[in-house]
Amino acid sequence: NRRPRRVVMPNAPEKSDVTSYRDRTWKRFLEGPDQALLEELYVPMLASAVRYDRSCAYFSSSILAAAARGFAAFIGNLLKMRDAAPHPAIRLVVNQEMPAEDVRALTETADLSKLEKLLLSRFKNPKELLEKKRLRMLAWLYREGLLDIRVGVMRSGGGIVHGKFGIATDATDESVVFNGSGNESARGLAANYECLEVSTAAADSDRYGHYRQQFDALWTDTHQTVHTVTLP
Repeated sequence: NRRPRRVVMPNAPEKSDVTSYRDRTWKRFLEGPDQALLEELYVPMLASAVRYDRSCAYFSSSILAAAARGFAAFIGNLLKMRDAAPHPAIRLVVNQEMPAEDVRALTETADLSKLEKLLLSRFKNPKELLEKKRLRMLAWLYREGLLDIRVGVMRSGGGIVHGKFGIATDATDESVVFNGSGNESARGLAANYECLEVSTAAADSDRYGHYRQQFDALWTDTHQTVHTVTLP
């Protein structure tokens, strides 16, 4: 079992200049490939975050390098909070396509063997030092109970969980909500044509409430069309 403990990751900052999301004017619409996706959203959003919920369909550890400044400050925020930090502070919902009969077996018997086999086929041995460092950071976050991942499959079988949105929350309990075409990957931030819409909970409470309800349903496995399980 993973147990939260006060361990400082090598090279992780001990403190950061945390500001509230209320202190910043957020651009409503962002488009990539453009440095603005980093400078106007990911870096300032993560730098002040203490919680991050993301339905990203496809997830790549390359995001940790692409938005390194933001993630470093985010981890610094969590280290400063010590035992008061949310566990997990980062919650990711990713997808996997499975045949209908395998989904039925999964939901009826909770047999994760076929899902685990599919997921293991996605992992490759890291070949580059940077890739190893990214994976080490992910492993550290998971080991400390700061990161958790759930895998979503369509309850009817076939198709994938393709909805892409995120909610970041700061220490004042204000949230930034974004949704659009972007995946949680370096390519999705810096190379692809992407369109995102951004708002805060204070500025658009209905929009925040909608995406909060969606994520909570996915995370608690109460969504009517999606079944989620903890990453095997």
